[in-house]
Amino acid sequence: MGSRFTISQKKKLKPHLSFSFIMDINLESLNWVIENKEKLEEQNVTIYYFSLTTCPHCKKGIKWLLERKVGFKWLYLDKLPLAMKNSLKKWIQAKYDLPTRMGTPFVIFRKNQKEFISNGYDPSYWASKI
Repeated sequence: MGSRFTISQKKKLKPHLSFSFIMDINLESLNWVIENKEKLEEQNVTIYYFSLTTCPHCKKGIKWLLERKVGFKWLYLDKLPLAMKNSLKKWIQAKYDLPTRMGTPFVIFRKNQKEFISNGYDPSYWASKI
C-alpha cells in the first residue's frame, strides 16, 4: 500500500531540504505522454504519474488507469537525463515534504487548486481522487 498525503497549504521545508540547490519545476513544462486526452480535458482532476520502465507496480498502475478510461499525464523518470531526474526527485521530496524517499509510481492529483499525492501503487486511494 502506498503513502498518502494531502497538500492544502505550503509546508515548511525540513532544514536539510532547501530550494537553493533545487530548481523550481513547472509540471506543465515536462515532456508528458498524455493518455485519454479528451477525458483529461473533461475531468475535474489532473493526474501526473511518475514511473520507471522497470517498475511492475508502475505498469500495473498505468493499466489500472487505462482500464477506467481516466485521462492522465505520465513519464518515465529513468528516461530523463540524469541531472533532470535527480532535480525532479529532489523537488518532489521537498515540495511535498515526503517523510521517505520518492517511490514509484508517484502520483499527483490536482483538483480544485488542491493537490493529493500517492507515493506507491494504491488503487483504492486513486479511485477516491478520480
